[in-house]
Amino acid sequence: MCCLLWCMTALTHAQTVREDVRVDIRRSAGFQTPYPNRSAEPLTPSPAGKKPFYISHYGCHGSRYNTTPESYDTPYNIMAKADSLNKLTPLGRDVLRRIKLIRQDAHLRWGEITELGAQQLADISTRMLKHFPEVFSENCNISGRSTTLTRCIMSMENAMLPFARRYSIIHHDATRRDTYYLNYVDKNLLAEQMDSLTRQRFNEFAARYEHPAPLMERLFNDTAYVSQEVDAAQLYTAIFRLAGNLQNLELRRELTLYDLFTPDEAYSNWRKANAWSYINYGGCTLNGGRQPYSQRILLRRMIEMADSCISVPTPTVQLRFGDETGIIPLVCLLDMNGYAMATDDLDSLDQKGWADFRISPMSANIQLIFYRANPQDDDVLLKVLLNEREATLPLPADHAPYYRWQDFRKYYLKKLDDYVQNEE
Repeated sequence: MCCLLWCMTALTHAQTVREDVRVDIRRSAGFQTPYPNRSAEPLTPSPAGKKPFYISHYGCHGSRYNTTPESYDTPYNIMAKADSLNKLTPLGRDVLRRIKLIRQDAHLRWGEITELGAQQLADISTRMLKHFPEVFSENCNISGRSTTLTRCIMSMENAMLPFARRYSIIHHDATRRDTYYLNYVDKNLLAEQMDSLTRQRFNEFAARYEHPAPLMERLFNDTAYVSQEVDAAQLYTAIFRLAGNLQNLELRRELTLYDLFTPDEAYSNWRKANAWSYINYGGCTLNGGRQPYSQRILLRRMIEMADSCISVPTPTVQLRFGDETGIIPLVCLLDMNGYAMATDDLDSLDQKGWADFRISPMSANIQLIFYRANPQDDDVLLKVLLNEREATLPLPADHAPYYRWQDFRKYYLKKLDDYVQNEE
């Protein structure tokens, strides 16, 4: 049954990734895609006699500004210089105007959460309250932990607001001690991400999807100037990334840059960025396929904390916040919806359904929901939600999407132990 569900999920993904980007060009922003609107879609009822009592969560920060001033300065400076030399077309001058407004809006806010991001987090928690009222009893123990990044702290705080309105006591903190497991940095795996061979393969792949000439011809009135003075590929990519990030800002109500790109151009740009995400965070075999294990400390900690919470009668909710650099590898380490797929064929990613905007849009989250009949019930079940949608795991399931906690615990602890032993 579990295998059948996995195959159906993979097939559905493979059929619709390109269509997803074409239907909504915003998805071409990859992990900068805003969190999708969530309706009150019903979840599979819990097995007879079981009710939720514990939620273990890991989430990404909400919608944010780009993290570096260079992402704004680079396209602005290139376009402003050309304008000073009268090298821009009327469209080029209008694009410069838009970039200037975006740059001004982002000044000294690089990497910070936006109003949209704050609302996303509050909405997710509100839906959590609605979906699992049994957990949120009067004596529910609620805690939040975050890395020390401002955007992650503010994401945690906004996620806690719906709970704070209901409960007089909640616990939340952001310390370097928690950052150790919430954003563990494995220097060895980091060094493997883009080794020379992998970088060469990626550059070859990316070059096939870089077609800046049509846009350059629309922005500049002097082809010789572009050829001699402009890094066309750099500017093309920079503008596209601004287009993707813009949808996370309040300025999205006034401006767009997506009008500069055809659906095919947007799709090609997404394929480049998606392949980069897969190499750096997924099971790509070009660099050894080990990157998901960067989150082994987090997963082990979540298992240990679940054991602790299962042993007490009090309903518990534990929220944890980090970056997409944590959530994508964790999804792949868990092999949710088959996302642990391992390949060296970057061209096959979209056909096989590996899409970063599905795994980790802004405010992406994993929720493990635990069920039992009562505190004496040893047959604990859980289901896993990816971005609030029921997901599959590579485990046996008599009542999918529900899995036995002991099966989960045994399978993943062995997976983590085997990795550690191979490293020694």
